[in-house]
Amino acid sequence: MLVQATPRLEKIHKGQVHRDPWPDFGSFRKSEYSLDLRRAGAIQWAGRARAEHGSVHQFSALTHALCEACAPLHLLGALTRLQTDEVRHAEMCAAMALACYPEGVEKEPHIFGWPTPVAPWPDAPRPEQAASIELWAANAILTACCLGETLSKPMLDAIALVTTDPICESVARQILRDEHLHASFGFEALGWLLPRLDDEGHANVQERLRHSLSSFESTTACGITVADIAESKIEIAAGDQPNLGTLTDHQYAMIFFATLESEIFPKLTQLGLDPMQAWSHRGD
Repeated sequence: MLVQATPRLEKIHKGQVHRDPWPDFGSFRKSEYSLDLRRAGAIQWAGRARAEHGSVHQFSALTHALCEACAPLHLLGALTRLQTDEVRHAEMCAAMALACYPEGVEKEPHIFGWPTPVAPWPDAPRPEQAASIELWAANAILTACCLGETLSKPMLDAIALVTTDPICESVARQILRDEHLHASFGFEALGWLLPRLDDEGHANVQERLRHSLSSFESTTACGITVADIAESKIEIAAGDQPNLGTLTDHQYAMIFFATLESEIFPKLTQLGLDPMQAWSHRGD
């Protein structure tokens, strides 16, 4: 996950990507935690690293496509900022995973696997199809930012609250500083793109919303339904037991459904989409 290229490239990378205060991974108190706890922490942090790496892949493809469509430079500039942020996030999550469970690199290398990212959408249309690129970009931004980045904000906030380790908390809060910008970019960019689409394009984005909600529910709600948590109360706070930045399935599900209701659905409605209709037909 953290293989180096050359010393010079490393220096350029740090100047661009590292921000103060960079977490002091060398001070992680490994001896204070059980092997099982460290392994569990590594699994979740490694998964987050792969997700952030995937975001680099997604935003770079989006930048490339919108550049070919001659999108405004302000839009492209914001996207390049997002890419730099995601590189930083991937590095911090990977470093946290390795700090938690360094012996796992040899014992269980699959935990730290680094597969080629796969985007959750088809390749962008050809450069001469500017209108088609804008529709493609609207669907991509809806999925990656309006849903993905918006959901990651409360998830990271919860991780920062439940962890009892200062390094884990530092990583979560560093990433959290960027996620508000990423989510805001998504709704702003979608707000610019949607008026440029025709009625067929709008219907296409509405259909993408239906599919994306179904996909996010299957991966984020951990098989837990709204009915399962309707009468339950789950406190998200540091407990009496050590925690290395891990959340339970019920906590993930609670955050997922609450964020849809309180933030994502109202903002999508303001943009002219119908999230409740998409939600009610997500399983069709």
